[in-house]
Amino acid sequence: MSHLDPSALPTDEDPPEDLPLAGDVIDRLESGEVIEEYSILRGLTEIGDPELARLMALWPSFIPERRRELLAKLDQLALGGALLDFHRIHLSALHDPDTATRILAVRGIAIEERPDYLQLLCAQLGSDPAAAVRAEIADVLGKWVVSMEFGLLSEEDSEELQVALTASVHDIEEDEEVRGRALEALGACSDETIGELIGESYEVGSHRLRVAAIRAMGRSASETWLQILIFNFDDEDADIRTAAATATGALLVDEAATPLGMLLDDHELDVQIAAANALGEIGSDEAERILTRLVRETAIPELRTAAQDALAQVQLIGVSMLDDEADEPDFADPDSDGPFA
Repeated sequence: MSHLDPSALPTDEDPPEDLPLAGDVIDRLESGEVIEEYSILRGLTEIGDPELARLMALWPSFIPERRRELLAKLDQLALGGALLDFHRIHLSALHDPDTATRILAVRGIAIEERPDYLQLLCAQLGSDPAAAVRAEIADVLGKWVVSMEFGLLSEEDSEELQVALTASVHDIEEDEEVRGRALEALGACSDETIGELIGESYEVGSHRLRVAAIRAMGRSASETWLQILIFNFDDEDADIRTAAATATGALLVDEAATPLGMLLDDHELDVQIAAANALGEIGSDEAERILTRLVRETAIPELRTAAQDALAQVQLIGVSMLDDEADEPDFADPDSDGPFA
């Protein structure tokens, strides 16, 4: 697959232009041309039945690398342009014989986040022959778990989603990465049984499931997990410490800033960077003080860059809060000499 250059992507801010005809785009694909101009591929948006049938008839003649590159470019276009819709192509590629192509199709479908796609992915989570694809499906289903928590899914879809992911976690014959991704996806679910599943996986699960349980704790937005996460800052395994730092930042609890600051002295760079990023997520005064000192004192370039980015995030949060306060109505004190005097 050739390198995808984000700078070459059109954006919603680009000047409007006439879309190429889908048939013309397919002609160029059929000729064997490698289309480097992303704007040309816009012509495949909302593709009609005749053109889709023609493209799918050509599809098997494309080598796997070419199919992957085309889907990757369509994914990038869809992410950059809200009005572009390539879902019918992604749906058609969902059962491609090539594993990497199916993974890209799953990602493209996830952009749409439609309930009928949720049902397709839940079914494929239990049936796809490749663990890598099932892991990707579990990962993207996490978006629907968040939607479920905001009440954006029907009761039937919510139940199907939770059952599919829970079944993957419980399946002891399933690949460990798939089980872990499924547990992480469930992290945002507030159902009491999911909290019990997270706790059980943390206590008696494999190493992968324990890491997943810690990540799920961070996604839960529940402070009840905070002390367990901080306890794991001293774990001998760097993956555990990294996951615990990231999850702690996701909880957005001010009191976690000081323990995270101590984690900046960890002997593993990945753990230090995770702690710096977590401080940026928390964004408290203490987090800002720690990050400011880190930028000034660290001699590690990668850690300094992470601290600078985190500090910028903290300062952005502060500006946002000031803007919100400025937008609030300014009611004068009735005891002052103002208009209520």
